[in-house]
Amino acid sequence: MSNKTIIETKCTCKGCGNVWFYDKKDENTIKAEKMEALGSDLSNAGKSMMCCGGCLPALFIPNKEKVKVRDLNVCEKCGSKAVVKETVTHNVE
Repeated sequence: MSNKTIIETKCTCKGCGNVWFYDKKDENTIKAEKMEALGSDLSNAGKSMMCCGGCLPALFIPNKEKVKVRDLNVCEKCGSKAVVKETVTHNVE
């Protein structure tokens, strides 16, 4: 049998005591969501700049939805930024 090691970050909120975990996969997902949100914001800004001259076709370009990106440094329950982080290693058989 081979042992597999999983490394996670354990976060504990000092405000309410909530505990949550995340790993590298979660961090990469958050980075991708931030890039998507930035793309949507830039697209909407481009549409707004096209409309400065009052061009009619730009009115028919739909706005991109704002993407809500989860912040791993903020407690999901109470919104506190007083979070203590520690690296936890799990050995799984």
